[in-house]
Amino acid sequence: MKIIAIVAGAALAFAPGVSLAQKSGAKPDFTLDPNYGEVTLETGFTPDPWTKSILAGGSVPASAAQSGCEGSVSAAPDLQLNFEAGDLDLTVRAVASEDTTLLVNTPSGQWLCDDDSGGDLNPKVLISNPQSGRYDIWLGTYNDGMVQSTLEISELGGSETSAAGAPDADLEPNFGSVRLRSGFTPDPHEKAILAGGSIPASAAKSGCEGKVSAAADYQVFFEPGDLDLTFLVEASEDTTLLINTPNGRWYCDDDSGGGVNPKVLITNPQAGRYDVWVGTYGDDMVQSTLKVSELQ
Repeated sequence: MKIIAIVAGAALAFAPGVSLAQKSGAKPDFTLDPNYGEVTLETGFTPDPWTKSILAGGSVPASAAQSGCEGSVSAAPDLQLNFEAGDLDLTVRAVASEDTTLLVNTPSGQWLCDDDSGGDLNPKVLISNPQSGRYDIWLGTYNDGMVQSTLEISELGGSETSAAGAPDADLEPNFGSVRLRSGFTPDPHEKAILAGGSIPASAAKSGCEGKVSAAADYQVFFEPGDLDLTFLVEASEDTTLLINTPNGRWYCDDDSGGGVNPKVLITNPQAGRYDVWVGTYGDDMVQSTLKVSELQ
């Protein structure tokens, strides 16, 4: 995946070496030499997070790379990351005293962008199952000024804490837990959940929809067999589903369960703890039923 990062701040015109690209129709161009060079990291790198001081901003709209991306960036990437992936997710985050944005282009050519998922107006992109290869990264701002920022690259989630406003699997679940082993009955196992919260699900995984509580709604301790595992939510209103698996991978869904019901199918599930959040699209709480099944 490719992700775009935009960071807000001071004036770009005073940043030596930063590509201004002020022509009409200019867009972020990963073929240009990066403003702050490149780095090669492989899974397990230390220190984690790896950090780099970046003067964020530019005159090119991030939306020229992907519709809906916020802020202005330089034409050239700010940093080129050559990454050898392992089994861990990859987090790219920026920290600054002013509002910034983030734009990333992944080895597959996909663009990703974020504004405030890192907490306190800081942008964050979480890449699940990252590919090995080159990641081009831009930090943006909301005007033509430049902003001093720190870029963080991490396999452990970076320096943020749950106080920044992210779902936290270490908190006690709102509606308890259950232990299930393959072949459990009845199937599906059902649990009534009052869905919703005040934290964007995207704070856990970029692109996830809806709002959830800080604590998981339910924990499932599961001993697998040969069958896949399905999580499904049924409710009279639109809900979303966010799951953290035993290996730390995040899954999310909106409407795959039919109508406006979310559904997550986990193939070859691992043994261990699954933390489950059920979200809504507003500040209201919604009564819902969580279903866990090997047969659906």
